[in-house]
Amino acid sequence: MAVPEKMAEGADKTGVHSVIVLDSPTGRDAVRLSLVCVTGADLGRQFRLGFEPMIIGRGGVEIELTTTDVSRRHARISIGDHGFQIEDLGSSNGTFLNSERISTAMPLRVGDHIQIGNTVLVFAQRDELEERMQRVQRLEAMGALAGGLAHDFNNTLSVIVANLDFIEEALPPEAVDARDSLASIRKAAQSGGALAKRISRLGSTDPLTFAVVPLSSLVEQTAVLSRRQFGTSVTIATNVEKNLAVLGSYEELHQVLINLMNNARDAMPEGGRIRIDCRAVQFDAPRAIAADLPAAGEYVEICVVDSGTGMDETTLARAFEPFFTTKARGKGTGLGLAMIHGCVRRHGGAIEVESKVGRGTTFRLLFHRVVR
Repeated sequence: MAVPEKMAEGADKTGVHSVIVLDSPTGRDAVRLSLVCVTGADLGRQFRLGFEPMIIGRGGVEIELTTTDVSRRHARISIGDHGFQIEDLGSSNGTFLNSERISTAMPLRVGDHIQIGNTVLVFAQRDELEERMQRVQRLEAMGALAGGLAHDFNNTLSVIVANLDFIEEALPPEAVDARDSLASIRKAAQSGGALAKRISRLGSTDPLTFAVVPLSSLVEQTAVLSRRQFGTSVTIATNVEKNLAVLGSYEELHQVLINLMNNARDAMPEGGRIRIDCRAVQFDAPRAIAADLPAAGEYVEICVVDSGTGMDETTLARAFEPFFTTKARGKGTGLGLAMIHGCVRRHGGAIEVESKVGRGTTFRLLFHRVVR
């Protein structure tokens, strides 16, 4: 006999009632709703919800977080008269729903943000946010794999270069052609080593040496180098608000902008326009969470906008995937945007991209602002 579906009613913010359908009363896995961690030590984890009350906390509870800034029995999620609800269980640092501390049981709606310490959980129903978190996890996993392969590849190159030195010492002075061949091999090995170094950064978790980076000089240097390289077919304009600075690695951030400029140039084979805009932006908690940023606050937004061919939805979805490229064989490695993504993440920032076929592309970088 088929088990009847269970239904929970709730009202959205407009007062219009909606119905959440729960597959069957057989347990936790039957519910098509979950909590997805978007910030904190449990980033990317998904906790399925069930019909029985579930405790969020530490040590032997149904939704167990690995962070230390959560009480052992911090909050409880259960099904009330109007659907799923959350209540604080007298925790030391409180439970926040959409940035507001709760004192009584509050109803949950798809898209709501629950903050417990530094952990943010999203009440999700297989929505775009959950899929985005899965894409981030895949990118980081592929980056770790690429980093391991680069390490092994670099070890192989080291053996080749060492033997080149041995062979060169053994050659007689008159073996000019052989020495030229060895020089060509050595140059190719050095290029391979540089490539391996760039690949290894995809999966790097080593801390960088950060300093205050003024954006005016960073952007101006990038623009000068790009104008010299691109020629007159590409027009480059910059607009940087005064006194903008971030904490980071000047070298890595410069390489990020150079890669974005090169991508923009490649998307405009007949020439076009590139614009770099930098401004200060203030994000509240919901907007910060939506952008994959750790907390509310003042950020710097760096936009690189081109008038190129743009990307379709399929290409856009894979843009940051390591080794994915739409360029012809030998014209691109597919590592540029993957390395940009890794660098931005190491800086505690976020990257967004918008693109329309035939209407150009906009890359938006977000970093914490440093006030000098």
